[in-house]
This record gives sequence, structure tokens and C-alpha cells, in this order.
Amino acid sequence: MRIAFLLGVFALVLGVSPTRAQDYQDGQLWSQTVVTSQVSANWRTHVELQPRMFDNGRELGFTIIRTAVGRQLTPRLTVWGGYTWVARSLGPSTRWERRSWQQASISLPRAGSWTPSMRLRIEQRWLEPWANVTHRVRLMARVQRPVRANSPWHIAFYDEAMFTLDTTTPGPYRGYDRNRLFSGLGRRVSPALTVEGGYLWENSTIYGPGQRNEHVALLTLNVAWPRR
Repeated sequence: MRIAFLLGVFALVLGVSPTRAQDYQDGQLWSQTVVTSQVSANWRTHVELQPRMFDNGRELGFTIIRTAVGRQLTPRLTVWGGYTWVARSLGPSTRWERRSWQQASISLPRAGSWTPSMRLRIEQRWLEPWANVTHRVRLMARVQRPVRANSPWHIAFYDEAMFTLDTTTPGPYRGYDRNRLFSGLGRRVSPALTVEGGYLWENSTIYGPGQRNEHVALLTLNVAWPRR
């Protein structure tokens, strides 16, 4: 479990400290369906639907629709460009946040039974009444391994840190935005379908000095179509 320990240290280094103010707590339910297609030897497509239930799972807060096109440059590196729509349905009306994004997905060499990977994403975000576009960097490190040799089951851990690059008034402040730490169990149901579920802790800012801590039950369906 040395890699899991290192992920925890990574989260602390990136600014998540249990001694920071904890002004808001919530239990949430997130589900996401991700469909990736290999349309040619090097080109990929990505379609994702992600509803998030807030207020201890009682109210639909966000619905994220994400699309992208990717190109595999090397066996370990794929670059992506895409667009995202986020329906923010909390409150009396729905507001739409829009994002364009660019991403590098890196598959790292195996470390024993562990398969590590990294993801670097840059987002440009628009939402009324934010005065201008705001830019955010997201860095994720992930590891997974089979429960035992040749098992369809795996365990997974990841940490994702996000930082805003500019201050938008009203809107996000420059600096630390949020951090997500996940641990879970997954199963390959078929060559084209993998299911993964687990616990995600998200620590974030509230555009100021306050802190949020969400405790999330996360279920993910990964569909590779056509099968690679």
C-alpha cells in the first residue's frame, strides 16, 4: 500500500490540511457514464454524462455533459480537446456553465502489480454573473491493481488537485480551488464494460475564506466502444 500512502502525502502537499476551516459539510451521490470510442488507429472520441445529487442525496445539483476528441501520439500519451456543459440546478432556476478544455493523458510504466497514470487538464470556464472567462488547471494521479492475478476485480486510488489561474469578480479566486481523493473497487464486466464504485472526499473553497467538505458515493460506468 506504499503507493496509496504516497497519494495521501501528495494531497497534503497540494494544500489539503485537516486543520483548515471546515465551514460546510454535505453527503452527495455522483454517477458518471463515460463512453470512449476508437474511431481509427490513433483517433478517439469521448462522451460523458454525470449527474450529481447534493444535500445528502436529496436534490439534483449538477448535471455535467462532456464531449471530446482525442489523438494518441505515442503508446503512452493521448491528447484531448473538448467542450462541457454544466447544468447548475440548485436554487430557483437552472444556470448553464460552459467549459472548453484541453488534456494530456499519460500511461506510466507498471510498478509491480500497480498500473499508474496521470492526467493534466486545462479548462476555460464561463458562467453568469462571472465578469470574465476563468482558467483552471487540474492534475490527477491514479493507481490501480487487480485484487489478485487474473481477477476481473481491481482496487483504485486517485488524487486530483485543481488551481484557478486568475481572479474573476464575481467568481472564482486565483489559487487553490479544490482537491479530490478517491478510493474504490471496480470490476470488468465484459471486454467493453468496467464498473467502479467507491468513496470520494472533496475539499474546496467557496470563492473566499470558507471551506467545503463533500463526502461522495461515486459510481462510474466505463464503456469502450467499439471494443479495443
